[in-house]
Amino acid sequence: MAEKPKAPTGKPVFILHGDKGGVGKSTYACVLVDWLLKREVPSALVDGDTRNPDVSRMFADAMPTTQANLRIHEGWMDLTDFMMQHPDRAVVISLPAGIGEELKREGARFLQTVKMLERPLVMFWVINRLPDSVNLLNEAMKVMESGLTGKVVVKNLFFGDSDKFSRWESSATKQRFEQSGGVTVSMSELHERTVDKLFADNDNIMPFSHAAVPVREAHTSPHKLTPSENMELVTWVSENHKTLDGLRGLLTL
Repeated sequence: MAEKPKAPTGKPVFILHGDKGGVGKSTYACVLVDWLLKREVPSALVDGDTRNPDVSRMFADAMPTTQANLRIHEGWMDLTDFMMQHPDRAVVISLPAGIGEELKREGARFLQTVKMLERPLVMFWVINRLPDSVNLLNEAMKVMESGLTGKVVVKNLFFGDSDKFSRWESSATKQRFEQSGGVTVSMSELHERTVDKLFADNDNIMPFSHAAVPVREAHTSPHKLTPSENMELVTWVSENHKTLDGLRGLLTL
């Protein structure tokens, strides 16, 4: 009888995907890294969007970060080097939009690298309500599924209430995804007034949990949020962190 493959024992790798631009992948990457930081999980970050590295900009002062141009082979080499440099940290990889073709070319080598490093690999796939979010997931799973220890679809509620995601909820893709161990969660919407102030100044971008001050101390907000805007942020962070708390087992943390 063939030996059962050993479960990976290293620190996990989280890959944030969605392929399309504008679905909220970078926002959820920031939510995930903020949660890891708040839960004191030693982490490191790879921002694959070298054109607009919002994720690494937010966490540059909080953990090891790097920008890697994952549209070229050398960028994937840089990613490998970075993972090797941080064996005792969970690694979050925020992929750029429209990376599907590059991932087809590099995916098998990347999966082999993660396997050789004995790290669990979890993919977060962020969706909006349009059909291509579901169709592109099918394509990504052809490349990634064999190497995943966990997989999560994130419904971005910026695009509507959870029950409005009928294309995902009624799809054969969702049925296959969840029958094979996948999980669907939601990212709640943050009010635009709060978002605008959080990102108004590139030199003053910080982790969400640092920007959210205790409710009675709203006057100390580093972004000059009003009490109601700060309350929106506090509530939003709490909701999304609670969701991730419920995934700790899947995330091998």
